[in-house]
Amino acid sequence: MVLTILNRIYNSSYFPHAYIPHIVVGIVAVVVLHALTQGRRTSRDRDLHARTVLLTGAFSSSLGITLLQELAKRGAHVVCLTEKKLDDPRVTIMVSLVRAATGNENIWAEQCNLEDLTSVRGFCTRFLTGDAGADGMSKEEKERQKEALPPGAAAPADQRLDAIVFAHEYKHIGFFWGSGAEDDKSRERLSLGSFLMTTLLLPALLVAPVERDIRIVNVVNPFYAAAAGPGFTDPSFKPRSGSTFLLEGTRSLRSIILTRHLQRILDALPSPQAPPTNATDASGGVRVVSSKVQKSNIVAVSVSPGVSKVDTVAPLIGAVWGASDGERVERRSALGIILYILLQPLLRIFTKSPTSSIQSILHALFLPTPFKSLALGIAEAEALAEAEAAAEKAKKEGKDPVPEEKPKTLKKPVFKEVLKPGALYSECAVVQLRVPTQGKDVEKAEEKKGDSKEGRKKGVKGREKAQDAGKEAVDGPIELEDDGEYGGEDVGRRVWEAYEGALKLWEASVSKAAGSGKEKGKEAKQ
Repeated sequence: MVLTILNRIYNSSYFPHAYIPHIVVGIVAVVVLHALTQGRRTSRDRDLHARTVLLTGAFSSSLGITLLQELAKRGAHVVCLTEKKLDDPRVTIMVSLVRAATGNENIWAEQCNLEDLTSVRGFCTRFLTGDAGADGMSKEEKERQKEALPPGAAAPADQRLDAIVFAHEYKHIGFFWGSGAEDDKSRERLSLGSFLMTTLLLPALLVAPVERDIRIVNVVNPFYAAAAGPGFTDPSFKPRSGSTFLLEGTRSLRSIILTRHLQRILDALPSPQAPPTNATDASGGVRVVSSKVQKSNIVAVSVSPGVSKVDTVAPLIGAVWGASDGERVERRSALGIILYILLQPLLRIFTKSPTSSIQSILHALFLPTPFKSLALGIAEAEALAEAEAAAEKAKKEGKDPVPEEKPKTLKKPVFKEVLKPGALYSECAVVQLRVPTQGKDVEKAEEKKGDSKEGRKKGVKGREKAQDAGKEAVDGPIELEDDGEYGGEDVGRRVWEAYEGALKLWEASVSKAAGSGKEKGKEAKQ
């Protein structure tokens, strides 16, 4: 029947037979443009069974729920953080659907509002200590609450963490024609929530076995280049212009620099972590990971998924629907909704779908680290040794060795590409981003620290001394290597200190609000 309809349309007098070549060329051009704008797809894959991933923004963005589904398909144990109540139908239904669609029962939801300081601290305390009364509730009340919750609302008992994915900062905040005070507050608090959670969970990651491959992935919006210009002079990141693109780009660039500086801190710890190995290469030397490639088993990277139709364009023009139940209400515009509907053909061609957006995130999670690549090389060397032993045994017994068991030279490394610690990834590749330095402040820092090479030598010597002494920590400040990436160590330190200062102000405001609330309560009782 379909062929009959198509035949009638083709033979109709209204069909433009003379424009068939133009139509074909137009369709091919649209298909090619769509393929190009969707970006690269990762060629890697990884078995995530028995790996625990902490995911934020899973239920608040299309990217988050798509990423949750892909992680669940690969067997990961995923703990999703949400500001919604655990018995909210939007949470329970989504968890049940993901479990049913992927066949993975290890999907949990935990309540944690990243815009609430108390909520972030409460979750981290519960996760690290397993204390049932960490949030002020008695153990009996906590047990009754867990029994009343639907399936999937309780987190696993194991406190292992293999990856933390901060996906909540990717969604755009603010209108195209301006940003309000509430939007500015949300930007700052969401970023501070990520910073606070990272610092609170970091001790648990540092005491994990050195063989464990741990990754911290910070997902950022694609406007970071708007802030990485000559106007970048204030480490506290207060843009001179109120442009929404500049505000969002500033938030993104700040997260990128912070992630790079976090990797510097991890690499500068007194005891560089390295996997045990007794494998040797063809020359007979022991194979080890170069300290220039990776020093810690914890790798922090930033990922920019690109421009998404749902998470970038829709909030930008106000084509969103408001939230309720105490969540942050996103402003919407009737004109924006109409414009979003009219622009659907163009948006579907020139912007990314959620499936295409998560490819760079999956690439950062799937790429082997230098440690992991070395482990594969060790396994290959062990297989070679077993083959040699089998050949010797067959020779002693008077048998001809099987061709597959004959000794062979060690193959080249299996992986050519490894994950670069502290880097920014976009389109499944490392992005080279130049961030202006701080002028006179950099000169003062160089005078104080001396030449950059001398600074690197001092840092290496300090770590070697700590290793020789067998210390777990060193007294005094740790020397950080100035690699010059993303503004260098000086800009990274200033951004880190700006985060700490903003976090202290946030804590002070929360304490002040709590104190005034108690005073009002006492007055009401009197």
